[in-house]
Amino acid sequence: MDVISHWLWGMAVTHGKIKGRFSGAMGVIPDLMAFLPVMIISIFTGHRNPTVDDTTRTEDFHPLSWDIYQWSHSSVTVIICFLFTWWYLEKFGTPKFLSRFYLAKMSAKKQAFLIWLPWLLNIITDIPSHTAKFFPTPVFHPISDWRYDGTRWSEPSIWFTNLGILLTVWAIMILLERRKAKQEI
Repeated sequence: MDVISHWLWGMAVTHGKIKGRFSGAMGVIPDLMAFLPVMIISIFTGHRNPTVDDTTRTEDFHPLSWDIYQWSHSSVTVIICFLFTWWYLEKFGTPKFLSRFYLAKMSAKKQAFLIWLPWLLNIITDIPSHTAKFFPTPVFHPISDWRYDGTRWSEPSIWFTNLGILLTVWAIMILLERRKAKQEI
């Protein structure tokens, strides 16, 4: 899925609980982790990523992208990070810098869950929208090599379906907020 969609889905899934700039960023970090280092490396080495089209394969990219992608797009990674975050928040409390992103007071478990939910949603939405030839989502890496051979997110049927669902979700959220604001007046 495209980065903008991941950002908007990350904001939508935590709407009203966490500030959008934080949850949106958490929704795109898995992709940035996989591709930003290679973009930086390419400045110094001259390695260029290919133009992405229907024939582009994972192997066309710098191998580091795939190495990082396997970890950043693994639910195992997210579960471990969630558990560590929950433990940390329970033991030490919410750090001041992090408390600025929450819109309500909540338990350590819920805080940790909401932090990692946009990242997990990135993985979940990538499963059906990536093919076996182009960055298949390694959901259970390193435990299993299972990957689903989906349809590229750039395929019009996938892209427009995602756009339609995303617009519907945001329209409903905005409508509900407006109704709530009118009732409070």
